[in-house]
Amino acid sequence: MILAKRVSLEPAFVLHTRPFKETSLLIDIFTKSLGRINLVAKGAKKPKSSLRTVLTPCSMFSISFSGRGELKNLNTCEIVEHYPLKSPLTLTAIVYVNELLMKSTERDDPHDKIFKQYQLVCEGLSKDVDQARTEVLLREFELVLLQELGYGIDLRFDSMTGKKIKSEQTYSFEPNLGFVQQADNPEKNNDYVFSGQDIINLSEGDLTEHRTRKASKTIMRLALDFHLGNRSLNIRKYLSSN
Repeated sequence: MILAKRVSLEPAFVLHTRPFKETSLLIDIFTKSLGRINLVAKGAKKPKSSLRTVLTPCSMFSISFSGRGELKNLNTCEIVEHYPLKSPLTLTAIVYVNELLMKSTERDDPHDKIFKQYQLVCEGLSKDVDQARTEVLLREFELVLLQELGYGIDLRFDSMTGKKIKSEQTYSFEPNLGFVQQADNPEKNNDYVFSGQDIINLSEGDLTEHRTRKASKTIMRLALDFHLGNRSLNIRKYLSSN
């Protein structure tokens, strides 16, 4: 996909920034209509630079940039909406979502629904949310992400029989296959076997029960790890060491 030489007033979120030369920044941006792109913000580290705004975390920007190569020049950047994060929990959540987007999406590949869901995550995290609500926001985002990338999970039917998932049954989960009903026995306590009720709860967005939240997190992690392959998430290493 060849991008236009100049793009103006494009809605965007900043996923990651890193230093570039003495006074500039390299920026990973997720845009509404163009997908994920790389920009250089020349002189953005200077105190009086108008591009320094791009460092404001968890904000929707209106950006203008130019260039035909992989690395384009950020020309203007204004905050359209800022979503203040009020706790370490919400900060960690947005760092996770940002890295997940960077590792799972391709450059210059637009995903309007993912962009809208990302905005919903920011809006949700900016409110007074607890652990349970934060997990709901993350699971909703992960489900939309997988669906839009073509790896959607069927949370309603047994992948082998085509029958509806039943609350009283247990099911194994294979990321490349789906849920398969288990025999009455065995592996009920296996980490990768889940109750039908928890699967149904996830499909309905009901993560009220701690058990359901735990199962949902494991299901989504299995699915995401399968599709990410060797692109592991650094935020998980950070969390496991703290």
